[in-house]
Amino acid sequence: MTTIISTGISGFHEIRATYNEEAKTVTFETFINLSIGKSIKIGEVTLSKQEIFMMLKYFYDAEDRYTL
Repeated sequence: MTTIISTGISGFHEIRATYNEEAKTVTFETFINLSIGKSIKIGEVTLSKQEIFMMLKYFYDAEDRYTL
């Protein structure tokens, strides 16, 4: 899998996204980075291209509703 997003460990919260070319999905993972250098995984979601578009459409539509 290819890493496409990594916010690094410069803060307390880290997001990573990896692309699975075979399945054509993206897996987003979120971590909390502790001051002792340890990371704790707090969530993961795997989405297809269509699911990502649907999610973005929802947010854009919601934003349009509340800005009119």
